[in-house]
Amino acid sequence: MVIITVDSQRRIYIPQKLPFEAEKVIVIPQGNSYLLIPIPRKIIEIDVPLSTRELRKMAEEKAKKEAMERATRTKHV
Repeated sequence: MVIITVDSQRRIYIPQKLPFEAEKVIVIPQGNSYLLIPIPRKIIEIDVPLSTRELRKMAEEKAKKEAMERATRTKHV
């Protein structure tokens, strides 16, 4: 776990020791927290038979599940 400081202009700086190779991120509010999803520099287009709404719902459900699993593991450490 890493604690990151927010400056007076609401900027955050991700330490170099964290593997993070993106210039932009998607920010998803998760209750009192935020989930940062890196946007790859090179985007690969794919054809998916699901709607954007269906994909978003699947991604949010998976992110919530993973966040809960990590929170549970952190509490037991």
